[in-house]
Amino acid sequence: MLEKIIVDADFCLKLGGSEKYRFLFEVLPLISCEIYMHRHAFGEVRYPASAKKQLSDLISIGKVKIVDQSILSSADKAIYDMSLKALERVMINPLKPSKNKGEVCSLAYAKATRIPIFATDEAHLQPIIDSQLNTGIDNITCLRIRNVVEMIRDGMINLPRKYAKALWRIAYNNEEITNANDIFDREIWPLEK
Repeated sequence: MLEKIIVDADFCLKLGGSEKYRFLFEVLPLISCEIYMHRHAFGEVRYPASAKKQLSDLISIGKVKIVDQSILSSADKAIYDMSLKALERVMINPLKPSKNKGEVCSLAYAKATRIPIFATDEAHLQPIIDSQLNTGIDNITCLRIRNVVEMIRDGMINLPRKYAKALWRIAYNNEEITNANDIFDREIWPLEK
């Protein structure tokens, strides 16, 4: 189990996308002892209703803590502001200022408060984090859904293979991965022969 993470909206939307399976509610607390979510990213979790409900349930039982920069000390606020500006330069389009705002706020908060893991499913975010924030001190690493499935496979999270495969399929339902089952069976967790 990880010590602490900050969670992005897309991660919650993908894990919480099923009315039938409560993957977000069940799995997120198994990943990390402390789970944070920036207020801006939380505001981005609207649909599907199942994701919003599971996230709200996690907040109500104290498993996820909503945070923002208003609670930071002046020193941490300075780090937050510098990180925010660096990320905005490369991630925010002035014509679409809301796009990527949750990620930018979350990452700036993570940098300021030394949260080492950003749970997101943005495929191309790690190189941006490496170039804009990671200096060798308090580095941030992305945790993607594939990594969660691999944690289950490797026994870091005690759940069966069929659960991991169902989680994978729900997360990538209607996504760019048209052969999600094959990828799971061939690359991520092949059946033993």
